Amino acid sequence: MIYLASQSPRRRVLIKELKMPFRVVSSTYHEAPHEKGRPSDLVKRHALGKALEARVPAKKGWVLGADTIVYFEGRVLGKPKSLAHAKRLLQAMSGKSHYVYTGLALRDLVTGHVLMDYERTRVKFHRLTPAFIDHYVKQVHVLDKAGAYAIQEGDIAESIVGSYSNVVGLPLEKLRTLLKARCQAPVPGTSA
Repeated sequence: MIYLASQSPRRRVLIKELKMPFRVVSSTYHEAPHEKGRPSDLVKRHALGKALEARVPAKKGWVLGADTIVYFEGRVLGKPKSLAHAKRLLQAMSGKSHYVYTGLALRDLVTGHVLMDYERTRVKFHRLTPAFIDHYVKQVHVLDKAGAYAIQEGDIAESIVGSYSNVVGLPLEKLRTLLKARCQAPVPGTSA
């Protein structure tokens, strides 16, 4: 059983593709605002925090924590604070590339062993007109999305280099690799 420590509906849809039993659980972890550091380190740290502070109903299985950020021109773009802020973010990214990072932390509830990794995908936006941006922020729930967009909604991307599912919020290829590695993970206190 995998316990998904995320309330993201997009992650729920994606994890179903693995055809493994899972259950959504909450986590008491809260990210510190305006943290500094490499994007790969930030997303792994937050994914681990979510996995460690997940509220799980059992003492066996695996907890999956995930965290996704948008990295543009040397800074992390969080969720917009207003529709006007969302429009400014989209206009700034218009015709340019940015990176989407997702960190994954898979914690064994029996042994405490944790496997972590991250995925990075480059996304380049089309040139977005003011009319397109106005329509987009009315049609897509941008206020709950890092970078003010959802790749699966609207024709916003000119190109994607890397994992599409990562941009949605859960890199399935990387997660499959972690799930495969969990079977080979050493048990603490035993010789490998």
